Amino acid sequence: AYDSHRHPICITPGTPLAKWFADDLGSSGELLVNSYHHQGVKELGEGLVGMAWAPDGVLEGFYDPTYDPELGHFVVGLQFHPERMLQDYAGCAEVYKAFGRACWAYQQRQL
Repeated sequence: AYDSHRHPICITPGTPLAKWFADDLGSSGELLVNSYHHQGVKELGEGLVGMAWAPDGVLEGFYDPTYDPELGHFVVGLQFHPERMLQDYAGCAEVYKAFGRACWAYQQRQL
């Protein structure tokens, strides 16, 4: 049904996505992700870096290289929906854990 269509994405090593899904990635560096989007990123904003692509060239993930959740830096965009794949890959939960750490660190800096 809604999440039944999956396609592969190739994840760039050394990126947050590669770290979150390290235990899930095989030697190919690919994951099968849900896909039901009708829009995509045509051109990344200045300073942002791609970290995953579909075989058809659609960008599936990007981030700001200043990414550091412990300092409250978390600018990440994902085209797929990890919240709907929590049972499939341990890395899906890692995305939200990192976001939570970044929110906490940012809030602590504001006090």
